[in-house]
Amino acid sequence: MQLEEEQKLHLEHTLAWLRRELSEMQLQDQQLLEKLLQLHTSMQELKVECAYWESSDPSRETIRARARSSSEDMGAPVPTGGSAPSLKGQTSRRNSIP
Repeated sequence: MQLEEEQKLHLEHTLAWLRRELSEMQLQDQQLLEKLLQLHTSMQELKVECAYWESSDPSRETIRARARSSSEDMGAPVPTGGSAPSLKGQTSRRNSIP
C-alpha cells in the first residue's frame, strides 16, 4: 500500500513537471511565431523599398526575372505595431529531468 502511494505521488509530480514544460514550450513557440512574423514584415518592407529605389533610377539596370522563394508570399496576415519580446538570454529547461 505504501509503495502504491509513493508511485502515485511520483507520477503526479512527473505530470506536474510535464505540464510546466509544455506550458513553457507553448510560450516559446508563441514568441518565435511573433518574431518570424516580425521578420517577414521587415523583409516585405525592404522589398517594397528596394523596388521603389530601383524604379526611381531609370539608369539602373534591373533584373526583371528572378527566383522567388516559396516563403515570399506566406499568405498569413502580418500584425501591425507592437513588438515581440526578445528571446536573447532566455534559456530552455527542456532538457531538465523531473
